[in-house]
Amino acid sequence: MIKTTIYRVLTIAIACSLGPSTVLAQGRTVARLFWQDDTTATLRWGDLKKSADGFTLNESSIEEFPDVDVSEQSLVQMTHSDGLLLVGVHDQSEGSFGSGWVAIESGAIEEPHGDHSHWKFTDTPKVTNWMIDKDQGNPAHVYRYGKSFVIANDAKNGFTLASAQSIRDAKSAELAATFLPGGNGHITLAVVENQVAYATWIAPVGDDSGRVDVVGLGANAGKTYSIHCPTGGLHGATTNSGKVFFAPSDGVCWVPADTSMAFASEDVTVGHLPLGKDANDKPLRTGAFANLNNHVVFTSGKQAETRLCWIDASATSPTVGHLMIPTEQGESLSSPIVFEASGRKQLAMMFAENSESPENDRTLIVDLDPNADGSFADAAVKGSIAIGRSAIQGHSGHHDAAVLPGRRQVAITNPGDGSIWIVSLADLTVAAKLNVEGTPTRLTALGG
Repeated sequence: MIKTTIYRVLTIAIACSLGPSTVLAQGRTVARLFWQDDTTATLRWGDLKKSADGFTLNESSIEEFPDVDVSEQSLVQMTHSDGLLLVGVHDQSEGSFGSGWVAIESGAIEEPHGDHSHWKFTDTPKVTNWMIDKDQGNPAHVYRYGKSFVIANDAKNGFTLASAQSIRDAKSAELAATFLPGGNGHITLAVVENQVAYATWIAPVGDDSGRVDVVGLGANAGKTYSIHCPTGGLHGATTNSGKVFFAPSDGVCWVPADTSMAFASEDVTVGHLPLGKDANDKPLRTGAFANLNNHVVFTSGKQAETRLCWIDASATSPTVGHLMIPTEQGESLSSPIVFEASGRKQLAMMFAENSESPENDRTLIVDLDPNADGSFADAAVKGSIAIGRSAIQGHSGHHDAAVLPGRRQVAITNPGDGSIWIVSLADLTVAAKLNVEGTPTRLTALGG
């Protein structure tokens, strides 16, 4: 009896010392989430926990995150490598107000265990380095290829290379990254094996229409040449299976990756993959690629012509496959977010966002390979669910998603509703609706 009484007293004392919010948050940490808040142009984070009572998210700000003027600047793409996040900062004045990047230590450490790894959340996230000034070229695109961060410095007609190690080791932000000329205007990039970079030109017409600068890296440093796609307006580049893909105004173009920089401009034949034409006889195009194993995945078309497309990059002569996904009046289909779910199911997630009535936004899940034979020819829509609202203004305010560790659930942001939802990938039910401050948009999940 005395022991029981003492145990109860200790339990009550511990609960009181932790406080009600801490007690509520107890449970297994599923993932550490990072998301951008468009309202304040800052990055927020929280440990997503699961207990017998469901999911909780303890939302916090990032200490010492640099001040960003929401009327003049915005956060753009972000990515992560080796526990370090890199976030781009863009301004409305072509870089003359202040643009650049912010690097954040996630406080998450990945420990390899043979054929898998475990994550530990040992520290509070903190800013480790940043560079925002009038000489950063106003990045809009931030990529990760291998262990390299790649930042497009549009206003400087070039790009910046860095890594988690170079940022951590640098004595100053100026020494954390290396700038290289290549590309022009609104630059998109592909980097292959840290040996060669492909940087696009946005020019729709003229001598530089369709131009791609090929820039040697590493052992190839100092070597450059240019190639040309048959049409201009290039927006989109990626690499997969030893090939590089580009998104001009007509279809998709591709070349073999020149990792040894053995070619010259005249040696390269640019392959062209048409996507068809719309009702006005205008060629269809895309603007962004996603990679899933050996496939390049993207969307194309509008309204009745909307489709999800894919290319098997491992094929000697690549071709385009597609699945028609018509959208309704006012809807547009986002670029796909692709991932391998539990059971090695290959899925693509897209948001059908309605600019006229965002309360009707929905998300679609496509099973890319239902019979698991390696071909996407039998791809089919797995289901669609109604979600919260977007808050689209220009390039901002879109939904985003991140698959969670275990690959049985996905987290999605609802900017117009100020919420993050947890959705089951098995039956597309909503497991939790978690309210957060501001306007949550781009999202990253770490853990496993």
